[in-house]
Amino acid sequence: MSSDKVTSKGQLKNLECLFTWDVDKDDINDLKGIPEKLLDRVKYCPRRYHATYFNILAFVSHLQGRNDTALEYLAKSEAVLKEEKQDEAEFLVTYSSFAWLHHHLGNMKDMETYLGKVKRVGEGGESAVEAEKGWSFLRMGAKLYPRAKESFQKALEAKPDSVSYNVGYAIVLYRLEELVRKDVRVKPKDSPAARQLQRALDLDPTDAEVMVLLALKNQRFNATKSRELVLMALEKCADVPQVIRYAGTYFRRDNSTTESLEMLEEAAKRAPNSSFLYHQMGLCHWQEMINMKTSGEWRAGSAQVKDAAAKSIRLFRKTVELKPSNTHAWVHLAEAYAESRQLEKAEPIFTRLISDERLTDTERQHCHTKYGVFLMYHRKDDTRAVEQFKKAYRIRVDTKDRSQARDKLKKIGNRRSGRRGRESDDISAFLSEVDDQDRRESATRAAAAAANISGLADSFRTKMAL
Repeated sequence: MSSDKVTSKGQLKNLECLFTWDVDKDDINDLKGIPEKLLDRVKYCPRRYHATYFNILAFVSHLQGRNDTALEYLAKSEAVLKEEKQDEAEFLVTYSSFAWLHHHLGNMKDMETYLGKVKRVGEGGESAVEAEKGWSFLRMGAKLYPRAKESFQKALEAKPDSVSYNVGYAIVLYRLEELVRKDVRVKPKDSPAARQLQRALDLDPTDAEVMVLLALKNQRFNATKSRELVLMALEKCADVPQVIRYAGTYFRRDNSTTESLEMLEEAAKRAPNSSFLYHQMGLCHWQEMINMKTSGEWRAGSAQVKDAAAKSIRLFRKTVELKPSNTHAWVHLAEAYAESRQLEKAEPIFTRLISDERLTDTERQHCHTKYGVFLMYHRKDDTRAVEQFKKAYRIRVDTKDRSQARDKLKKIGNRRSGRRGRESDDISAFLSEVDDQDRRESATRAAAAAANISGLADSFRTKMAL
């Protein structure tokens, strides 16, 4: 940062820190729960990330009106950086945060002190700032993941072999792919997240969290490799909740629900307010219930099936109490109520979710699809189900939910092709219309991309001619 960008005359907006990065309070999914999550990471995760966590904690504390606490966290960030003997550029975000916060509090002398430190750092800290942005956006929720991805990409352009930058980029790609999965059977070679996780692990073969994420990406294609990665991660970090939670997910997806539950329950003792852990435990009991019903060994209304359903409901409720913004957990809770024939508790959850304007397109699509399934099978109301499936399909995000919405529309249409042929024709016409729009938009994007490439080539040839 050049010195002429930083003055003490109210130009603090040019400082590089969370206070100036245009992070809206509403963009943070779980503002209340972030402090405990980050303090758990400070307790269990590598020290090289602690300064970043303290900077985020300072920002969150400010948003919560606790500015004295924010200053304490910034002091901890500065202390960690000094202890770790980091390059001057690594101090830039912490110094900028101090300057901004002191100005906000009217501590003008302290503000001038930290502005001076920012100026002394000077140029050359761009990659460190971009990486700090990446980690900060990554830890504050899904709405900021695209910005995290962009920031890590910029950081890696400057330092392609940085372990921290590669790890951060791998994690954000993994999370973005998990948010929008068309098919869980995507091969690792076709997954940017899987390739980047392998790159990160090659740079740091000891990173247990990267190991379990890579294992999840390989799980359906290389059982031996994925299991080895999980066991290696657990051997290195058997008491780290951030590792155990993904290992528990791995074993649940492997249909080893008992093993998964043991791990998740142990992790919950160390992180008793982790909504993720309770959600995964709920999914384990949910899977056990489904397995019982489909195996034919247990009747749908048997005590064992009811007990598994009741446990999943209890754990899903705990999840949404800890993290009310967890849309998927709310949907799972509604589905569990429906399976337990508590329709009067399930439907209000769906109706509230589909009217929530804060949801992302992917979340809204998911809610419309699952509400449609609920109406179709539990309410036996095809008319309202069609309405929900159409709303889901209109959202042009290529996911499993969109595919399911299309399949259900076709199923209802086929079912109505006899006596109620007009409604079947309406569904077919709707699908054709949306698909035609998709093709036109895809062609428009392709043409725009080609024109952009052509323009860049022309510009390059012009420069070469000059």
